[in-house]
Amino acid sequence: MIRARVIRALIFDYGGVLMRTMDPRPRRELEQRLGLPPGGASRLVFGSPMWEEVQLGHVTSAEFWASVGQQLGLEADGDVGAEGLAEFQRAFWAGDRLDEELMALIRHLCAEGYCIALLSNNPAEWRQHVEELGIADAFDVIVVSGCEGVMKPGLEIFARTLERLGVPAQEAVFVDDFRENVDAARQAGLHGVRFQGLAPLRVQLRNLGVVVPDPVLDPLPPDVGDEYIPCIRPDVPIRPDVLIRDIRAVVFDWGDVIEVLPDDAAIAKWEERLSLVPGTLPWILWGELWRPLAVGAITNDEYAERIAPRLGLPDAGAASRFIQEFYAANQFNWETVPTVRALRGRYKIALLTNAAPGQDAWARERFGLDVHAEFDVYVNSAYVGLSKPDPAIFQLTLDRLGVAPQQAILVDDNLRNVDAARQLGLHAVQFVDPATSLPELEALLGHLIR
Repeated sequence: MIRARVIRALIFDYGGVLMRTMDPRPRRELEQRLGLPPGGASRLVFGSPMWEEVQLGHVTSAEFWASVGQQLGLEADGDVGAEGLAEFQRAFWAGDRLDEELMALIRHLCAEGYCIALLSNNPAEWRQHVEELGIADAFDVIVVSGCEGVMKPGLEIFARTLERLGVPAQEAVFVDDFRENVDAARQAGLHGVRFQGLAPLRVQLRNLGVVVPDPVLDPLPPDVGDEYIPCIRPDVPIRPDVLIRDIRAVVFDWGDVIEVLPDDAAIAKWEERLSLVPGTLPWILWGELWRPLAVGAITNDEYAERIAPRLGLPDAGAASRFIQEFYAANQFNWETVPTVRALRGRYKIALLTNAAPGQDAWARERFGLDVHAEFDVYVNSAYVGLSKPDPAIFQLTLDRLGVAPQQAILVDDNLRNVDAARQLGLHAVQFVDPATSLPELEALLGHLIR
């Protein structure tokens, strides 16, 4: 019998994993001031032809940002009020936050004896930024593309990282938010994990045999100024004299919380069937062409017409038939709905979903679920002209519920939505599956749900 290799090392990406744009408001405000479309600032920076050059160390960061400033007509020494280049850079990164919980997990893994590396596509000068953040000591090895002259998804940078760690590829796990980088790591022999949040990461690492501590599942602590309610019900699994925060509402997402969407395996089969490049179908369906549909700017038919050529289909009719077949295999999460029903009455319950027009009719026809009857508040992005993670749609939902941010818990599978909600002051549970996430929701509420 051949024993499985033991994991000895973990390699983490930086941007989108450790450091994320948790608060989208600064970039949105920057785009509005400069007359850029939503997402325009990110496309200007990360879509620049010089972005790869600076990550490979072929040009300096100063040269790269000067080129960005030129495109915007910003002067390097411009006045802040006149949107100088320095102000653009400050505002561009203002919503980025370090994931302190993930850093705590990394430090725990380091203390457990695992070798830990940080592997990032970034300019050479970025290494100093890591030092200034005070996290460099958590990593045995730090590999920066700008210092190496090679970058992900190229295989060479993985080989160099493994060599410096002193472990073979099959004994290392690589964690990155970009699918192509994870696929490349697997091609290099590593165990690749696509980062979609700390909650799913814990599950994935455990499945690989990594010793991961359980999350701390405590009721929300009371804060000065909150209105408190005593936990006096007999089913409350904490001391009766403990007071918890006055939670009045729970907000549920739809996709992959109530309705289980196609998984990676199903998507890969469709990509093969349509002769698409692996990893492109999610972007075609839920990327830039999805956004106008999700805010009601285009109809379902217009959306089908736009995605048809990218799917390699002849017309909108063929694309519509594909969409129907693609989603036909979706499953209803019968474990989440009883939770919604059990909570309603004790709390106000909302469904907040980025969805196409007619989702409510689809849910009734497909699953027999009347979302208007099951939830106190139903917010469909296509009906209100806003979509997550825009803080405005969270505030709209809170207003309709009649609660303050700190009085609500969001249950959502999408990390960007969870991050944005927390920045607004909501509590949040990143949904992985009922067995993982419903106990976390119970713990936050301070009582059993069913």
